[in-house]
Amino acid sequence: MSDPASNDRQPTDHTVYLAELQCFMCGHVVGSIEADRKPLLPSDIWRPADSSPPRRVADWRSLRCSRCGGPLYTEGVEAVVHHDETEALREAPRRGRPPKWLVEQRRRAREAGEARF
Repeated sequence: MSDPASNDRQPTDHTVYLAELQCFMCGHVVGSIEADRKPLLPSDIWRPADSSPPRRVADWRSLRCSRCGGPLYTEGVEAVVHHDETEALREAPRRGRPPKWLVEQRRRAREAGEARF
C-alpha cells in the first residue's frame, strides 16, 4: 500500500509552448517566445538568442531583428514539458498531533525566548 503523503511529493509537469522568431527579411533566428497556451498571446516571455536574460514583453510582434531591423514571424510552435523538481523537494505538512518530544522542544524554545525579554 502506498503512502498518500508520498504522492504529494511527485514532481509536477508544466507544459509551455515555444515559438522561434525569425526575421522576415534576412532569416536570422532572433530568439523565442514562451507562452502558457496556444494561440500565442502578444505579451509572453521573450528569450533572446544572444544569451540575454529572458524578460516579459508587452507585444512580441513589435520586436525587430537585431541584425537588419526587419519584422519577425514565428517559425513553428512546439509544446515543451518542464519538470518542476522544487515541488518534489518540498515536504508536505504532516497531519495530526505532533510528537511529545516536539511539543516539549517548542515549549522550551518559547520559554527561552520569553526569558530573554
